[in-house]
Amino acid sequence: MNTTPYRLAGWSAILSAIATLVGAVTLVIFFSVGDPYGKINDVSSVIIGLTAIVILFTLYQSHRSSAPIVSLIAFAVGAVAMLVGAVLQMLLVITGTNFGDIVTFVFGVYGASLLTFGWLAASSGILPRALAWTGIAAGLGYVLVTTGFILGGPNGMLTYIGGALSVIAYPVWGFWLGRIWLKSANG
Repeated sequence: MNTTPYRLAGWSAILSAIATLVGAVTLVIFFSVGDPYGKINDVSSVIIGLTAIVILFTLYQSHRSSAPIVSLIAFAVGAVAMLVGAVLQMLLVITGTNFGDIVTFVFGVYGASLLTFGWLAASSGILPRALAWTGIAAGLGYVLVTTGFILGGPNGMLTYIGGALSVIAYPVWGFWLGRIWLKSANG
């Protein structure tokens, strides 16, 4: 068995979890103090976007035999969204051009992909059931943040609830998933 994809995916999941925590902390500090914390938050979003593509591909690989069409759609839509989000966040870091609404939307699409893969994992048993449900919670958090932004803006109650859910669930999911994939890579 080729363990390289699991090793890369495991480290990607852990790095994504760390970037989520760094992004959340620096976002709060940015609103209190200002830059350079906004830039650090933006770089964290780039890291999340790029690592998400690796994570989604590995989730697709895990589910393609049991749910080929659904897993392919969840991978393709989520990966394209996160690539767009990473590029737009890179442009923000480099040029200062803000694509905030679009980036918020692509994280919601990523959340929908996580919901899909979480549901597939919960129903197939490919991952531990609690891990699958943690992934569903993380995905739901991202979807709620996006919905909250659309319905009530950045200070809407749904935005806060989704943000709290994703900032708690996603790092737990990422660290846990990363450890499982790294363990698989080490045989």
